[in-house]
Amino acid sequence: MILSRSTAIPQTDVARFAWSGLRRFHHVPSVADAIMQAHSVPHKHRQNVMKQASQIRQCLIQAREYKDAAQVTTLATRPLLLYYSLMSLALAQILFKGSGADSLDAARGEHAHHGLVFKAHQLTKDAYDLRSLASSLRARPMITEGQRRGTFELWHKTAREDPVVGELTTVQGLNSSTNAAEVFFTSIDDRIGFLSEQGIDLFECFQGCPGMERWMRNLRIPSDVVRGRVEVAYANERKVTQITIHPHMDESRIISLQEKILVKAENHELINVREFSSGFALDIIETADQHAGIILPPSAVWTNKEIHFLPVGTQLNEFGYLYIGLYILGNFARYHPDRWMVDVEAGSLLSLTAEEFLSIAEWRMALLTLSELSETYYVPVV
Repeated sequence: MILSRSTAIPQTDVARFAWSGLRRFHHVPSVADAIMQAHSVPHKHRQNVMKQASQIRQCLIQAREYKDAAQVTTLATRPLLLYYSLMSLALAQILFKGSGADSLDAARGEHAHHGLVFKAHQLTKDAYDLRSLASSLRARPMITEGQRRGTFELWHKTAREDPVVGELTTVQGLNSSTNAAEVFFTSIDDRIGFLSEQGIDLFECFQGCPGMERWMRNLRIPSDVVRGRVEVAYANERKVTQITIHPHMDESRIISLQEKILVKAENHELINVREFSSGFALDIIETADQHAGIILPPSAVWTNKEIHFLPVGTQLNEFGYLYIGLYILGNFARYHPDRWMVDVEAGSLLSLTAEEFLSIAEWRMALLTLSELSETYYVPVV
């Protein structure tokens, strides 16, 4: 199930907007209607769909309560509470996008597990370097008898790349109009991929999470995320798309991204490349008879004026980075309190970076879930 619609929302208090919006999905009959329409379910199966819709309501109520509890705790336990909040949101996504085989009672058989396995290596109380410590905390997919199992796998198999959204300007004569959030590119309706059996570590989550790009940049640590902007204008029966890639402190990230932007060879004359000292811009001119057929790497739209391209070769979308990052931090806080509390009480760089990650998660995870359940990608407007 891919998202092909978008809606602009005010940037002020996005989290409140999202959590309030999710309350619409507490109404079981209308959620059942939405599921039946999305999956073309015959009316004779409505009773089963009602059960699925009721479970969505229950998961959303728990997600909100876990989040509310996290807001009145300290960093000592906040990661674990936010992880459970996010996992409840993930369950709601699974129930909406999956089949009856993915219901909570059905999943308690084969998938009665988090679906991720936490590993902590070489932890010493005198190691405070962010990169080395965060790299020692890892999550791997649960694989038994060659099969991936658990809640994370149920979520991951239904996860899709987020759409590319930007500003659309339509010019007609002397008049022009602007739509702040328009979907220009969508992915195919297929799973993103498979998380490597080695999994990913916390430092990779920090580097790959779109919301952490500025924090990492301020630490002088190159993020794996590349910022850009997408604008489209319709004028004189032509569609002009401008994709601007912003400078990055590590030029290799720009080069890697550039290599992943694909276009049909026979349509290269429709594209003009403008290179800067760091970064570049693509100008794509199309008509009703000429289409460039461009394919962009996975991304997350941060605002109507800023898009964040994810790490090259990633098998996750934005929600996936939040999912695994919170899982690792929650397990670290729970199973290694002697080490975690040393970092918290000392105000180490790991604890400060983790606190920023938690804030980003709380701000974005509800909005991304609202987008999935509404089948509409919500974009904050600046």
